[in-house]
Amino acid sequence: MKIAVSAWSFHTPLYAGKLRQTDVPAEVAALGIRHVELLEMFLWRKPPGMLQRALRRSPFSLLGRRAGDEGQPTVDYSRDTLNELRGARLRAGTQLVCWAVDTDLTLTDADTRRAQLAHIATAIEAARFLGAPLLRITTGGNEGDSVGQAVDMLRSVLPAVMAGGVKLAIENHFGLSADPHSLVEIISALNSPHVGVCLDLGNFREGEADEGIRLLAPHAIHVHVKCFAFGPDDEETKINYRAAMQALHSAGYDGVLSIEFEGDGSPADGIRKTKALIERYWNG
Repeated sequence: MKIAVSAWSFHTPLYAGKLRQTDVPAEVAALGIRHVELLEMFLWRKPPGMLQRALRRSPFSLLGRRAGDEGQPTVDYSRDTLNELRGARLRAGTQLVCWAVDTDLTLTDADTRRAQLAHIATAIEAARFLGAPLLRITTGGNEGDSVGQAVDMLRSVLPAVMAGGVKLAIENHFGLSADPHSLVEIISALNSPHVGVCLDLGNFREGEADEGIRLLAPHAIHVHVKCFAFGPDDEETKINYRAAMQALHSAGYDGVLSIEFEGDGSPADGIRKTKALIERYWNG
């Protein structure tokens, strides 16, 4: 088991312009952690404004856009930007465990589907260049959308995935994947060693987390260890960490646990407390 830190843990100072994603590897290394997860959504030259940030939360709203399109924020996949990010990671002495992108696998319109496939191909190439063995993606869409449509799109990108030497980790997130059973159905239909689940401990409806974690844990190839807030006893207030770690143990998971601190306050403090929770219950 390896502990990593996702750049999302620093989302507040990143959005405020107090940090750039190129600063994140050094911030993580300063905490004594040598594994980092970096995000496409922070691959910008300057932070987006409030409206742009809100728009970015809409699945596929920004994917495939070029600089200047409708005033939307865009990701910068230029070689200079990727070189800068890779150099920052190497200088910090950190290993990139995952390159995370937002995708929509449920698209039916031919043009947007082609644009999405091109975006995934670009992300695969970037993951390989940056040194990430894993590409985290999302299903997009709406709960109840066609699982078959998502499976068909994934089958279309599998040759590029295998050629790029990466694996795809589909996160239980919004849309279609909000129902963990749909995510299991996708993974089972593909039956590929190159595709698995990015299990996010905090992305379940109220009261459904314990069952959802047990359902997805056997399919997990990456885990987002999310924390929102801590009580006086330094326990997470919304997630049963004892049960979550036990479920992962029972499933035989031995991969990366990537910290996503979602709460207020110092990211460094939140990361330290989350790491302590992992260590308390992983071996407990």
